[in-house]
Amino acid sequence: MTTQSERHLKTGGDPRTLADYAALRDEMNKLTHPARPDINWPQAEKLCLSLFEHNGVELQTAAWYTLVRTHLAGLYGMNEGLAIVDALLSRQWGNIWPQPVHTRMEILSALSRRLQQTMRTMTLTCTDLSQLYQTEEHLNALGDILQRLELRHASQLDALRTQVHNAAVRLENSEGGQEAGGAVLPASFTTPAEHVRWVYVAQPEPLPDRQVMTAPPPVKPWKPFAAGMATMLVIASSVAWGWQTMHTPDPAQTQLDATLAPLPDELSKAQLQALRQVSLSPVAGLSKTQNRLAQLRELKPDWAWRYGDSLVQQALILWPQEAKPLAQQWQQQVNVAALPQPYLTGWHQGMTQLQQLANRLNALDEQRGKYMTVSELKSAVFTMMQAFNSAVPAEEQLRQLADLPENQPWPVAQQSQTEQHLQQLIARYALMKQKTAE
Repeated sequence: MTTQSERHLKTGGDPRTLADYAALRDEMNKLTHPARPDINWPQAEKLCLSLFEHNGVELQTAAWYTLVRTHLAGLYGMNEGLAIVDALLSRQWGNIWPQPVHTRMEILSALSRRLQQTMRTMTLTCTDLSQLYQTEEHLNALGDILQRLELRHASQLDALRTQVHNAAVRLENSEGGQEAGGAVLPASFTTPAEHVRWVYVAQPEPLPDRQVMTAPPPVKPWKPFAAGMATMLVIASSVAWGWQTMHTPDPAQTQLDATLAPLPDELSKAQLQALRQVSLSPVAGLSKTQNRLAQLRELKPDWAWRYGDSLVQQALILWPQEAKPLAQQWQQQVNVAALPQPYLTGWHQGMTQLQQLANRLNALDEQRGKYMTVSELKSAVFTMMQAFNSAVPAEEQLRQLADLPENQPWPVAQQSQTEQHLQQLIARYALMKQKTAE
């Protein structure tokens, strides 16, 4: 008899400092290694479950878990993983790690490609139709989520959904009950006894405390009338005093409000057309515009972040205790918005490895009988490609946008990734500058 229990998952944070994550990453990196070493899938599953239990679920480990379970349990395992990814994206899109949108799309597109490769090795029978239908439902749900975010094309999940749909259609139309082919993996496995099913559950909003109120005893009619008249007199006196007080501006409050005034908005086309009907002085308007342009040219790239720091420091000086949560929240926002530290070294590591390879090749010219094997050269190039691909420079992203056809809108996902990368660079610069000032 097969028994199944459930364990609930919570949303996790950045796992890169955890030993289990490093071990899992090394295991999964074998997928792209030129030598194609064997992957220990059961060990990879244990590492995923350990991360889920101690850190919670985030997108990268969830994607790896989906691939691992697919190799171990076929379509059943694929549906387990896709259910977690579906719940994670639909309920925690703004909070999940990693934060950069382009990194999330790289994870999903890599998962799609690997699952397509794995499905080609499966032997599918008519008994797998229910699992295929469930897989298609998960992929449709993910597609709807990403469509609302205008990221459906970037995720490349549609190719996997089409493959699953076509497989189901072939099984529905087949008469033999099983597809022919040189497949090596059965599509579905019997669920093992005592199998633990991991279910992602979003934390519900806390309900407000409720108090049971007893009905007050009845009062005599004249008492509310007298109380109402007295209240009216008090209110009238308070309003008169308050009107005089409120119409006397407080200099200290005025000075504080000036630092918190909202930034000016651009005028809409309708507002500009209305202003054209009014006789405005071009001399004064152009002079003020020129002064504002001069101010904007003087702004540093990290002006917005430095301005935010000054507002937080101002609040800490005025209200030391009350402003602490605000300061912590602001610092967390800066840390999250900044480019992750490992991304700073990717290009440098690639260039260093390229220089080492060049030095090694030059040294071979001086030593007769010495040579590099093709395998060694491929491994060196692969390592460099990984380093370069982990941190695509902003200049390269701008070049890709420049190569797009003119007079056509840019792809939303590509534009969003470029803008986010530029913002991350500025935020990281501001964070480094902040630490230098300390």
